Amino acid sequence: MHWTRALLVATAMFGGSAASAQDAEVLQSFTRADLKEALVANGATHEDAETGRNISITFNGGIRGDGLLLACEDEETERGCYGTSLLATFSAKEGTSPEAVTAAINEYNYRENFGRAYMSPDGTISVRLYIISDGGITKENYARQIGLWVASLEDFFGYLYGEEEENT
Repeated sequence: MHWTRALLVATAMFGGSAASAQDAEVLQSFTRADLKEALVANGATHEDAETGRNISITFNGGIRGDGLLLACEDEETERGCYGTSLLATFSAKEGTSPEAVTAAINEYNYRENFGRAYMSPDGTISVRLYIISDGGITKENYARQIGLWVASLEDFFGYLYGEEEENT
């Protein structure tokens, strides 16, 4: 549905020029600094949660999310983390039937590639991205995957709320 827009967003964010040596650096595992750098590269603001290891994120357009490093050799110190989990949550419009929410989630999952939408048992609508560093990932690719996910979140508004409310 919006794949071309996501591709245009990623191209605009990172330009058509060759990546700098820093962007081409290969990460074997993720650090908080790596995640925060990738978020900033996508125009996001962030702050550490008051408790726990989560990072609260606000992307351009006001989309709010949560980030967490996972699959760590030492979870407490976040040493040797091989996974990054990003999560955004949504609420359905008042009066939207559960069937309409399920249809929107299914349509998003069918058409979009950069995230997985679902409804939790308590009714929270979520879209999650999980990135792994197994075998290495460049800083540029790490940031680009986050950017493509954010573009897909913008598309999710259209699935959940209707095209007329997309990006509002």
